[in-house]
Amino acid sequence: MTPEDIIRRYGTLWSQRKTIEQTWDLVEKFIMPLHGGKFFQQQDSEHEIDWRRGRDVYDSTAILAAQFLASSVHSALTSNSTKWFDLKFKQDELNDDHEAKVWIEDCAKICDDAIKGSNFALEANELYLDLVGFGTSFISEEADDKNNIAFSTVPIREAYFEQDHIGLLYNFYRHYQWSPVQIISKFGIDNVPDEIKEKADDAVACDTKLDVIFCIYTRESKRDADISKPLPKADRPFGAKYILQKDSAMLGEEDGYYEMPVFNPRWRKTSGSMWGHSPGIIALSDVMTLNQLVEIILKAAEKVIDPPTLAREMDILNDLDLSAASLNVVRDPNGIVPYESRARFDVSGLLKSELQDSINRIFFVDQLQLKESPAMTATEAQIRYEMMQRLLGPTLGRLTIDFLDPMVERTFNIMYRTGKLPAPPESVASSQAELEIEYVGPMARAQKQDIVAGIEQTMGIVNSIAQINPAIMDIMNWTEAVRKIAELRGAPTELLRSNDELKEMAEQKAQQQQLAQAGQAGDVMKSMGEGIQAMAEAGQAPA
Repeated sequence: MTPEDIIRRYGTLWSQRKTIEQTWDLVEKFIMPLHGGKFFQQQDSEHEIDWRRGRDVYDSTAILAAQFLASSVHSALTSNSTKWFDLKFKQDELNDDHEAKVWIEDCAKICDDAIKGSNFALEANELYLDLVGFGTSFISEEADDKNNIAFSTVPIREAYFEQDHIGLLYNFYRHYQWSPVQIISKFGIDNVPDEIKEKADDAVACDTKLDVIFCIYTRESKRDADISKPLPKADRPFGAKYILQKDSAMLGEEDGYYEMPVFNPRWRKTSGSMWGHSPGIIALSDVMTLNQLVEIILKAAEKVIDPPTLAREMDILNDLDLSAASLNVVRDPNGIVPYESRARFDVSGLLKSELQDSINRIFFVDQLQLKESPAMTATEAQIRYEMMQRLLGPTLGRLTIDFLDPMVERTFNIMYRTGKLPAPPESVASSQAELEIEYVGPMARAQKQDIVAGIEQTMGIVNSIAQINPAIMDIMNWTEAVRKIAELRGAPTELLRSNDELKEMAEQKAQQQQLAQAGQAGDVMKSMGEGIQAMAEAGQAPA
């Protein structure tokens, strides 16, 4: 893709997005203040930042509800304190191979450690907040020179994209506003136009912001490249360029990626649009109504706290000064009285409560927030995750496809290409092994509890019937039942014995039992022989 093509495509996407930006601007003002700034105002310098953006917001219900929902999804789906994904094979024969399974679990642990050792927890929080508010978010995953991974949530005001035929990210564009000094620090003084060098040396122009377009695009001719091994930048499936928007001048050299490094999750997909919608967009009308109502209540309360004054004509000789220790000259003090507004704060309070409850319901606060207690019990936590699974099922499906799956795959590929994963066993290396991502976080475990409960209930029923009919115990494969429960509950494979080990142990027990039976038979024969000998010595012949 040429620099001119990138600028033209970006311009088209920029103009197409103006309608939805009007809604985003209201979401940012009333639900996510100071989270990106005004969409219709350029922020060319520090003076453009509007730190008073939240002063027109009179109620924080929606702000707190959005933060609560974002934090709940973060802790339930990708908590940094627990392992939230695992790897397995799509081939059943490899999943049954103990050596292969231990290897893939080691790989999963290395990838998990790499993600937790990065800044993922910080950036993911911003990602989920954007999803709850704007309905669309972007996050990138890069590897540095030491092959350590780092994440960066892209502000939605800077991000544009083109989607493929199934709605996934195809080409990504980001609009930067960089000073000449920032551009030189990024690309080096030898890789920028002379005009930028001159502005960087100018004490006044050095703070001027320049529009830079960053584009990551798909190279169709390289889609089938073998990304399991290092490739030159030009041979990788995705290219990347930095372009100066003013004259389409290229900054630095063309870069390349093995996988699309930017992920584009959406809360729910908006029909007919590439952008998503969210609880923030749905609640916007209630949020604005509540904000206006609280503003009116505050004005009415001001009249009650400091009421206006009524006076008969000619009873005052100058303007009243109602400040402390003031002196007012009047003809008749009884003709000056405060005005009672008779405001119905009970009605306004009822309307306020109804709007706040409606906003909390839209953000699922009423259903996800359990009773207040010093510590949540395990049962309460499980109930909460099951509620989230029911309420957010479609959203979790989109997050998995748009964000989590490609992110874990890219992390695995980075670790594999850089030699940070152990060498695969022969059973994996000699087969066309395909990986499958399995999520094992609190939310994913809640989805599997029905299966676990079904197995445990069946085991209990069989045990009860076995008291009457012991033969019923043979109907169930107890070894596989326990193995399945351990798998669904996330128990490590190394704690479970393989089928080969169980078979070997069974054979050893059988041999020991045969030897024990043979020893018992020998003892019986010995006892019988000693008895016959004793009878013979006593002159008694055996019958």
